[in-house]
This record gives sequence, structure tokens and C-alpha cells, in this order.
Amino acid sequence: MKNNEEKPSYALDPLVARDWELKANGIRLEELLAAYAQQQRSDIQALEWFTATNTMIGIAYTYGLHPNAPAGRPYDGVWKREYAGGGSVIVAYAEEPQTRQIYVGILWQRRRLHHPTIPVLAVPRGYTQMPEQGELFARQSKEVVEHLHDQTALLELTEEMVKGAIHLDMFEPLGPPATSNNADVDTLGEGEGVYFYRIELPWSYLEAESPDTLRLKAGLEATQGVVEGILRCQFMPIQRVLELLDDPDNPAAGCFFTEVAIGRLTRYLQRQGYPLLCNN
Repeated sequence: MKNNEEKPSYALDPLVARDWELKANGIRLEELLAAYAQQQRSDIQALEWFTATNTMIGIAYTYGLHPNAPAGRPYDGVWKREYAGGGSVIVAYAEEPQTRQIYVGILWQRRRLHHPTIPVLAVPRGYTQMPEQGELFARQSKEVVEHLHDQTALLELTEEMVKGAIHLDMFEPLGPPATSNNADVDTLGEGEGVYFYRIELPWSYLEAESPDTLRLKAGLEATQGVVEGILRCQFMPIQRVLELLDDPDNPAAGCFFTEVAIGRLTRYLQRQGYPLLCNN
């Protein structure tokens, strides 16, 4: 630590046992601090905290005294903070006018940390759009946080799924902001978290691809998602989508954000009394 730098509140006391082993290029950080002290001819410092920050997408990982540690049992840990507390997730759907059948838009996307060889089920989502200036992780008002998520939802849907006449007033929130893990993710600011949205597309946007599977008409499918591994977009009956997500042997299922988005949409439709989702 530089002489004029104050320690943050999460700096670890040297007496606290370390459960994490931290390395850079295979070298323990404690050894690097010792080498730095020798090179600077200064006192050896204990490893008390560190941060790893991505200023392009707005993510910071912090190591130190974990915020969830009780006063009488301190422990070290790593936690994450995203700009505005998280990104936006969007589930698009359309209603067949005669039958009221709901078709849900699904992306097939390469996610090699999820499955190394096959595309997995996904819905449009992305990190909250970063500002051009200002402090990266400053807490902001609820109104600003909501506006940022709204803008992100519009951008992600039009980049990853559908082009055309898409406007902000077409998006509706699906439940409250969520945290992906309240043990290790910081969403303390008012209104912070991952935002979920639904958007009902005009039925006229879709055409048949195969029995019980629709696709966007020519010129409406977004293409920018290719760089993020998105291979294709399909619209399927919501019952079929739920079957795919609930199949314990389906390796393409299991994306947390996709599960939450479609689960929230399903509950919304049930509250609206859609007959194909009711038990009676």
C-alpha cells in the first residue's frame, strides 16, 4: 500500500485466517508483495485486499474481509459488483390471435462455459450500458438505475433478437430487480440488480419455420448477436419451452437468467388467465 493511501473498510487484519489462495501467473500474491517490498526497500506488507476491475463492461471483483462475515467470526472472500447492480434480461413472445397460443422467443447460443460443444437455450440479455464519463461504481438514484436498465433492454433485444419498430414503451417489467447470488454479489444501491422484462411482439412479425416452430420474418432478425455466439432465433409454444427447460437430461437447459425470465413470464400469463397455462 502506498504511504498516503487509506485502507478500505474491508481490509483484512493480518491475524484473520486466509481461506483463499490467490495467485498471479501461478505466483502467490503474498510472494509478489514480498518481492515488491524488497525492490522498493520497504516493509513487507500482508495481503489485506485487492480489486480486479473491468472498466469496459463495468464489473469489479473485490477480495478482502467479506461483507457477510459476522463481527465475531471474520473471514476472507471475493465478491462482485456490476455497474447499476446488474444487467437486463428480456423475454419476447407473441400471441396467436385465434387460439391465444403463446410463442416464446428463444436464442440458441454458444456458451462454452455452459456446454463445450452444443448451443444452449438463452434469451437476450446484457450488461448495463456504461456511461461515457463519471465514477464507475458510484451509487445512483433509483430513477437513473431504472433508466439505464430500460435503455440496456432496448439495445440488447435489438442487437440479439429482433430488429424493426421496437420502442421502449413496448417493454414491461417482470417482477423486481434480482440478484444472481446475494452471498457474493453487491446490489446494495436503491433499485440495483438484474432487471427482467417482457415484450409482446406483433404476430405479423413471425412466420412458420416447421410444425410448432416459428421464426422472425426476413429482415427482422437481428444479426449483431453472431459475435456473441448466437446461432439462431426460434419462437416455440411456451409449453414446449417449459418442457425443454424442465428436462433434467437436456444439456442445453440450465441458464439461470433464462429460467428466471421465462418462469416470471409464465406466472404473469397465468395471472392473466391464459387458458393453455391453467390447470382447469
